[in-house]
Amino acid sequence: MKEEYKEYAEDYKVKSVLNKYSNFVDFPIFIGEEKVNMVTALWHKKDKDITDAEYEEFYKFISNDYQAPLDHLKFDIEGRVNFKAMLFFPSTASPTLFQDRDLKTLHLYTNNVFIQDDNQELLPDYLKFLKGVVDTEDLPLNVSREVTQNSPVVAKMRDVITGKVLGKLEEWADKDEELYNKFYTQFGTMFKLGSNSDFTHKDRIINLLRYETSATEAGKAISLNAYVSKMDADQDSIYYIGGNSREQVEKNPNLEYFKKQGIEVLYLLDPTDLFTMPYFGEYEGKKFQSIDKADINIDNDDATEENKLSDEKKESILEFIKKQIGDQVEDVIESKRLVDSACTLVVGSQGMDPQMEKMMQMMDKNFTSSKRIFEVNLSHPLVKNLSAIHSENPENEMLTTSVQQLFDGAMLIEGYLQNPADFVKNMTEMMVKATK
Repeated sequence: MKEEYKEYAEDYKVKSVLNKYSNFVDFPIFIGEEKVNMVTALWHKKDKDITDAEYEEFYKFISNDYQAPLDHLKFDIEGRVNFKAMLFFPSTASPTLFQDRDLKTLHLYTNNVFIQDDNQELLPDYLKFLKGVVDTEDLPLNVSREVTQNSPVVAKMRDVITGKVLGKLEEWADKDEELYNKFYTQFGTMFKLGSNSDFTHKDRIINLLRYETSATEAGKAISLNAYVSKMDADQDSIYYIGGNSREQVEKNPNLEYFKKQGIEVLYLLDPTDLFTMPYFGEYEGKKFQSIDKADINIDNDDATEENKLSDEKKESILEFIKKQIGDQVEDVIESKRLVDSACTLVVGSQGMDPQMEKMMQMMDKNFTSSKRIFEVNLSHPLVKNLSAIHSENPENEMLTTSVQQLFDGAMLIEGYLQNPADFVKNMTEMMVKATK
């Protein structure tokens, strides 16, 4: 025996190899008088014969997790492919779930003989938080990693496993909302990615997604089906808005019209939402519509005749505002979505969602955001005052300063204001003049 392989003649090394590859074979293996394979292949037992303690102990054995699993899923498949599976849903997500390239997922066995401890082909990426064992008789013992990557047997097992897992999640969502919410809180961000990558199960995945809304309490999320069931008959769109937090979203001026009209809006508070929802297409025949977009179709003409500006004055003040900030925006238009605010910034029909743009800027410092459309609430007292000043004296210095402050304020809310110090300075100067 070559010197470099002599350790394989030592008892400790033989035990190590047997424990790794043959721990679960049906017959006893002895080294001398010592039995080496002491662990039972739990997945061969019937579910009713396995205690919760045994499930927990086995999960900790294969996952190196100190916590008990959230739940488990055990099934035997016979037919176009034959295998047994015992899967576990961890209680908490690993802090490095998205960064861990060496993430250990499912252990693959063939007739109780260990093949791989991190088979990457048995699960789609959005389910790779699962732990467990898959044992099949349809693969040879000498199967290589390269073979499993292209094996039709593994592909069939993957399809069956995915369907079974989604079925389990659907069962939780329907019968045990608390358990499903625990799962979704931990793994929802990864799970959502399946809606854009698994087209076979896309509809099932979308039905399992959850969102906070303008009509729910903080921390309470609902399904798209629940949202649609509450829509008025004449509402043809599912409205949504993105943001870093619920508090930030609820202060967004673009939400004012919808709150006033009692129209529910989905809150996309997870960055993953912005990479998925815009590509859903439709749900139950309803299209998805960002309320940050300029091309939104709403009717908000509640102003009384005496509070309205004449068409001439509307055109005049909008033209003046456009002249002052025209090079900083795509356009200046009258707003129909504002109720309490004087102005807001929205995105053109072909523009990128504001939150998406911010993420792009974080990834690419050279990324240039698109110019916004500046919407003005012509029923707001401040705008009407500016219109009156403009009618009397278009050269009034206060007009120019006020328009710039309005625009900078909208930029500040959006998180795009480059010089907040100048904004505060101008505001202070305006206050000094007003208090003389």
